[in-house]
Amino acid sequence: MARACGEVLLLSAYPDAHELMVRTLRRRGVRVRISSAGATLRVLREGPDVILVDLVHGTGLTRDMVAALNRRRGQAIVVALHEGSLEPVPGVASELVVEGFCRCTDWPQLLGTLPGQPNEGRSLLH
Repeated sequence: MARACGEVLLLSAYPDAHELMVRTLRRRGVRVRISSAGATLRVLREGPDVILVDLVHGTGLTRDMVAALNRRRGQAIVVALHEGSLEPVPGVASELVVEGFCRCTDWPQLLGTLPGQPNEGRSLLH
């Protein structure tokens, strides 16, 4: 039996850009938290199952947040949301270890890859 995806954490400086994705996840019974830069470390301790990192609009990541995200490896799936170009990411986000990448426009396919969601098991990598 698939493990249910209980919580998704969205790290974005502009979460409104992902409003439709967030609403869809919530309709499917997934708890979605949207974190401001200052609250990220506290929210990470609460153990989200999936962490979406918005590389398009930024996240306000600090070195401490990147280190905390990287320590969660194996405990949470970290996915970088992008716009199609995977050029080197400037700043501290370049040190982030992720399990996959997803174009911001391809979020419907992303939902199918989450544990406990329809179409589970499709690849996150684009």
